[in-house]
Amino acid sequence: MASMSCKIKICGVTNREDALMVSESGADYLGVLVEVPGSPRSLSREIAGEVIAAARIPVLLLTFDLLPDHLIKLARELRPYGVQLAGNEAEQEVKVLKDRLTGEVWKSLHIPVGEGMNSIINETVDKIVTFTEAGADRIVLDTAVVKGTKVEKGGTGQTFDWSMAREIKSKVNACIFLAGGLKPDNIKNALRQVNPDGIDLSSGVEKSPGRKDEALVKSVIAAVRKGKNLL
Repeated sequence: MASMSCKIKICGVTNREDALMVSESGADYLGVLVEVPGSPRSLSREIAGEVIAAARIPVLLLTFDLLPDHLIKLARELRPYGVQLAGNEAEQEVKVLKDRLTGEVWKSLHIPVGEGMNSIINETVDKIVTFTEAGADRIVLDTAVVKGTKVEKGGTGQTFDWSMAREIKSKVNACIFLAGGLKPDNIKNALRQVNPDGIDLSSGVEKSPGRKDEALVKSVIAAVRKGKNLL
């Protein structure tokens, strides 16, 4: 059964209007991408600062493989609630950030679509233990999609096998957020199958890349808040 305390993060917010709308919709967290190459939702530090200033809820600054010193400088300038590492960062980088920043540190881990279940589960559990011991406050399980020699991590709009997420969550003592392809018409199943501590959505609540759809945002939030009644 879904937890009534499941938290909701809306990621990839790109403008002040959406930041205010998401804040007022009942979401718990808002995510802003900064200096993420190739993402249509990535912002300059100047625009990110405007979005963070407009938000009325905690903001996570999502980055991808930035050098720790550069990320620390960004975070001290923009003053988000926390940072979310969405690349191939090592546990040592989490330790450095926890030592030098006052906010939370979240770590995204990406689950490949259609690969060996047991090995991926065990590998991910080991990573969660390592990152949690290093000080990571929350872990986000997202989708990795392999396209030839390229691996897309996050923002794919695709789900991974949620039975894997459920198994991973059962084996760790960590705050687990579920991401990857979540949208209003599959939230019910996600809550039932995984019972995550939180959910993290981006493309599933958009009318176009980087532009959030108020009706979709409110639909997802209503589904989560009514979780026990839906299942």
